[in-house]
Amino acid sequence: MTVTTVTTMKRPIVAVIGTTGVGKSDLAVALAHSLRPPTSFLRDHSREGESSQPAIVLSSDSMQLYKGLDVITNKMKPEEMRGVEHWGLDMVSPGEGGSWEVGKWCNEADKKIGTLSSKTLPIVCGGTHYFIQHFLFPPPELSFDRPTSPADKGKATASSTSLRWIPPCPRPPLPADLSDGMITLLETFWTTEPIWPVDVTTESSSGSSSSNSSRPTINEDAKLLALYRLLSALDPKEGGRWHWRDGRKVRRALERWWERGISKDIVDGCTNSGEVQSKGREARFRTLIFWVYEPLSDLRPRLDKRVDKMVDNGLLREIAELRGIAQSIYGTTEATDHTEGIFQSIGYKEFAALNLPQPDPSTDPAYAPALERTKLSTHQYAKSQLKWIKKQLLPAIKEAKSLGGEVDIYVVNGGEMGIEPAVNILRCFMAEEPLPKSRLIGHIEAQELLGLLDNVGDSRVPDTLDRQDINARRDCEICSLPGRPYSLSVKEWETHIKSKIHRRNAKPARDKDEWIARQKEQGELKRTEREKLKEEMIALKERQE
Repeated sequence: MTVTTVTTMKRPIVAVIGTTGVGKSDLAVALAHSLRPPTSFLRDHSREGESSQPAIVLSSDSMQLYKGLDVITNKMKPEEMRGVEHWGLDMVSPGEGGSWEVGKWCNEADKKIGTLSSKTLPIVCGGTHYFIQHFLFPPPELSFDRPTSPADKGKATASSTSLRWIPPCPRPPLPADLSDGMITLLETFWTTEPIWPVDVTTESSSGSSSSNSSRPTINEDAKLLALYRLLSALDPKEGGRWHWRDGRKVRRALERWWERGISKDIVDGCTNSGEVQSKGREARFRTLIFWVYEPLSDLRPRLDKRVDKMVDNGLLREIAELRGIAQSIYGTTEATDHTEGIFQSIGYKEFAALNLPQPDPSTDPAYAPALERTKLSTHQYAKSQLKWIKKQLLPAIKEAKSLGGEVDIYVVNGGEMGIEPAVNILRCFMAEEPLPKSRLIGHIEAQELLGLLDNVGDSRVPDTLDRQDINARRDCEICSLPGRPYSLSVKEWETHIKSKIHRRNAKPARDKDEWIARQKEQGELKRTEREKLKEEMIALKERQE
């Protein structure tokens, strides 16, 4: 990861993590306020050009980066910030400048810290935990930069048609057997109008609309499969990691292949010949992490109430506004990429069937199901955040600590109950005094939640090569259809070959024809029985009359 070198390992930093709706932002503001000296002292000791605040909150929420749309992105109100400076809010207009991916956020956050006084504490807070993880403990084998063309250097990206990614170097060496059509696709896949191989046909050309997106949505199976086959030809192990229909990840894998500058096989060869590899995920700062935690069973009712409050505060109005933005980008709201930028916001996709605007949306039959879907999606998002912390962030913390990093994590309650212990811990941290044992303070479940850090064994977080093996997939030739490979993870293979669908497809064609004939015959018998029963009911009714 390429970041500026304005920070050092010894600079203190605080991170506040946790699921949505648990009270992270309130705790971050409370921590910042706890460091504030009297107003007169602050005025007399602040230097010109330096931030006079003892702490600043760096928002690590990928949706709150967008200007406006405060309801759907759940931004704090100014009065809730209580005068604490918040960076990372309202950074880019929806539909303009693309979306901030992890590398962009990390580099911009690092630049911001570089402008702060050494006496100002950065407090990173938000629900996009992979931003926080990669910023504090960057994986050494990946690059997160998004290069720009020389003509665009120094210019702000303001157009939705600006390319998000361009090749950062000349085209790497290619396999000798790569077809001309695939080579052309490789050279154009990153543009707004890729050139597809001649054998690629769209599912339907009627009703299609042009897209002004910096990364247009690709829906047609033939095109998704072409991108996947290109990746598999260039890097078979990376291709085996993804489902061919996961176009977004397949495309990003192609970008990473190009960013590496050489094919994966060549990289492996260089490594085997003696190239020194990085040790792992090291901590960039002296780090204190507060994990604000509430059990999902307690959190779900509160999340439901928050969704209801969002509707009262204008959620549907903002959804209608977003539809207008989508119309200008994609040409039609139906073509919206719900994995792209602000359109990932929970509520936008869930209310897609509701006609807006209208005087009283709550009377529309589509309203209640959409509201329930929004609540369910919020529950699922909280669950996925919790899974990320346990499966990704905690192992990264463990690895950083094993490499000598100064990293401490505490689990605290949400709300007022968690503020006092967190403030006391922070004061010890800032004074570089011994910290209390993390298992004996804070949330009652801290011992259990932090148990992973105590496990004896390999503390290394799986890197890209490891994940290629962990997430390996394979196609079932028997169950595949023309142009639609049946893809499943290697872990699922044994279960799949014992399944009814596989055993049925594995039968010889004659057996399958016989099975189909039997099914049709049974269907006809059932239809005849229903008709007979219907006639008997009509006759019975006539006799009764």
